[in-house]
Amino acid sequence: MFQKLPGIIPEKVTDAGYLNNPLGAIPYPQPSNMPAALWDGGNVSLSFVTAGLPSGVFARAVWRTPVFDLRPYFRGLMDPSGTQRGTGTQPIWLPGGGTGKVWFQVGGLFARAWSTVGLRVTSVEYASPRDANNPLAITVPEDITTEFVSGAPTALGTFIPPGAGYPVRFYAAELTFDYLIDSSAEPDWPNPGLWIAAAYY
Repeated sequence: MFQKLPGIIPEKVTDAGYLNNPLGAIPYPQPSNMPAALWDGGNVSLSFVTAGLPSGVFARAVWRTPVFDLRPYFRGLMDPSGTQRGTGTQPIWLPGGGTGKVWFQVGGLFARAWSTVGLRVTSVEYASPRDANNPLAITVPEDITTEFVSGAPTALGTFIPPGAGYPVRFYAAELTFDYLIDSSAEPDWPNPGLWIAAAYY
């Protein structure tokens, strides 16, 4: 979709800033004129399943970010080949590898009388220094339920990629929503009306 905004309209679209490498260096120099460092995950409703779950879990929904490429200026230098182009990674063009955060907000906590009854929320982070196809878990499941049962209608949280400002190249995060109490007699089960909005910046 094209939207006309005030400002200078470029004569043509060009990738010269991305490909600029006058000395033929490997790796390429830092690219210029790259897009803003943003991923907008939109606002999605959580879909719960009730079959094939571990004992004691009556309904579950899993939400996961895409695999973020936090060093996209390395381009295709790392094996396996095609790590950037062939896997659907989401590049985050922060200068020099500077980090950002995954922000997430979960709402609908009051959508049903039972929306938080027996709710457990856990988080896991995934990363790889070189392979977008196989980021591995770098944390054990962490119980963050207290963020969701504080009495507020929504919960806000963040994930910060490891690296203290120089993040690992490939990173993803995951939230798992489990109901540990069988509320199947309640109306709308197993849909508690929860939604999640997320962005990286």
